[in-house]
Amino acid sequence: MNTQINIDDFKKALHEGKVKFSYTKKNGDLREAQGTLNLDIMGEDNKPKGTGYEISDSNIRYFDLNSGGWRSFITDNLIKWVSIND
Repeated sequence: MNTQINIDDFKKALHEGKVKFSYTKKNGDLREAQGTLNLDIMGEDNKPKGTGYEISDSNIRYFDLNSGGWRSFITDNLIKWVSIND
């Protein structure tokens, strides 16, 4: 795991608002993303059914604000992140 990044802070930021971040995809490509887990931002229509947006220790699932869909990535592959304030 990248010890420079506090994953708990990242998870909290996703729940609180918009986050801009980058990570390495499974195929090795770099992904730049803007995401959230805040229902007020993603909208009720995008809320997953059941427990669909729980975050585990090894994977993070987020709502991608650019594509309007759900994405996930391996926690160890997170490179950097920053909260976005509008």
